[in-house]
Amino acid sequence: MKTPNDEETLLHRGGRPTLADLIDTLEFSPSKGAIELHGARMVLSRATFGADLQDELVRRFGEHEAKVLMMRLGYRNGREDAEFIRQGWPNLDIGDAFTAGTRLHMVTGTVRVETLHNDFDFKTDRFSGDFLWHQSVEAVEYQRRHGRALAPVCWAQTGYAAGYASVFFRKLVLYKEVSCAAMGDKSCRVVGKTVDGWGKDEPFVRMFLDEVLVNRAEMPSRLRKAAGKAEPMGGTRLEDRVVAPIRHELEKIAHAGLNALITGPEGAGCRMAADWLHVARFGHGKPHRCHATSPRLPALLDSLRQTISAPGARGQTLIIEGIDALTDDLQVALIDMIKTDGIPPENLLVIGLSHLPLRLLRRDTALRSELIYALSVLPVTMPPLSARPDDIADLAGCYLTQMRPKPGAEAPALTEEAKALIRTAAWPGNLPELRATLMRAALCADAPPMIDRNDLDSARLDPQPSAPSLSQGEDDFAELWDQLVPIFEAGIGLDTLVSRIEQRAVTDADGNVSAAARLLGLSRPKLDYRLKNPA
Repeated sequence: MKTPNDEETLLHRGGRPTLADLIDTLEFSPSKGAIELHGARMVLSRATFGADLQDELVRRFGEHEAKVLMMRLGYRNGREDAEFIRQGWPNLDIGDAFTAGTRLHMVTGTVRVETLHNDFDFKTDRFSGDFLWHQSVEAVEYQRRHGRALAPVCWAQTGYAAGYASVFFRKLVLYKEVSCAAMGDKSCRVVGKTVDGWGKDEPFVRMFLDEVLVNRAEMPSRLRKAAGKAEPMGGTRLEDRVVAPIRHELEKIAHAGLNALITGPEGAGCRMAADWLHVARFGHGKPHRCHATSPRLPALLDSLRQTISAPGARGQTLIIEGIDALTDDLQVALIDMIKTDGIPPENLLVIGLSHLPLRLLRRDTALRSELIYALSVLPVTMPPLSARPDDIADLAGCYLTQMRPKPGAEAPALTEEAKALIRTAAWPGNLPELRATLMRAALCADAPPMIDRNDLDSARLDPQPSAPSLSQGEDDFAELWDQLVPIFEAGIGLDTLVSRIEQRAVTDADGNVSAAARLLGLSRPKLDYRLKNPA
């Protein structure tokens, strides 16, 4: 327990302004309804306000987005406080101004800071620090409301520390909370380094650069350049490109708190869509993934049942691949978990994946209708690449930015002729085939890092896959029909499909309409008319 002498020492310890200096500038003015700290307007509010804000953001947007927003607000607040100190005490030693951030944190009642290590040199932009945060308001309020946390929760405070410190250096300074009182630790511990000290490939740094610092003008110029290189396709991730056709449906499912059924051909991106939905719903942790026939699925269901029933448990996602093969006993267990006849748990998301379309799941499988309906309130169908010709070049661009045929080599790129080819080529293997072909072409390109049409042609293992013959019987037609159904279910009508087939035939014939007409079994005048007058 601290004695009065300890409190007095703490008030006058450290550089200027000390805690005592700051308190001396604190003015309450009931007549104006204002509180001012050295002329800056302040607000006295309950500690629960910040906790309410955090909880509402998590509920509305998911944990990851809430964390980003709280860190962003903290970062801006930290920068404002650093400028407040520099302007309010213009003759202050820069070292005192820098360390004043810890005292501001204390005078506002946010946290008591204990310095374990603080090494800095403003001329060389050297900084490393190690601090304990005692009685952190974010950690205390979280634990009081939700019990023990599974990860650090002092989001606004770490953002604040980064914003405050970065004002004094030409490099971005980031703080990471390595232990947290909300997780049961005695106190919170934060470590600070420059972005170079952490390494720009560190996931925490990438998250801060790509998501927290949305105002790129606040970033040092060389960091803006580095961040720009790390954002393929104008800042859009591969995952966002893949789920683009169904993103609206996924967002509806996430916001409504529904379970999901995602169908589509193999390699179309169903697994990626499930991961995207998990992040949109909960924004934290990794989903639990298991095949319907896996022997570990029963134990996983039992474990999840216990996890979600614990007080304050965070959201959990279960992705079941090949859900059409689920045994009846496991179907019953799953129906019981998601409570199809009652109120479903808010902290559980079940996603079923299948290569069979919904109509066949209902007609040709042993799946219980109760489970199908519970998962398909908003059914989602992932279209094959053949139904997305306008997206293929962008998807290829995302893949290429991640490829380095040799260490340190420049990322490959497609020529315009190569882009035209991949838009019109058949990709029966969907995304895995596209990625493998691009990698093969990058490795064997004649003029790297550029990939031209000939490189792609050589890289394709089956450039002209044979089509099933309708004359061989009903079975072959049924197989062809099953390939067409996902295209129709994706909203591609028959007229549009026929038009694309005709255009593709002309492209493959190098613009020779007569050759294209022969391939399609049409007369040249008829095909020419159809091309000029599309349905």
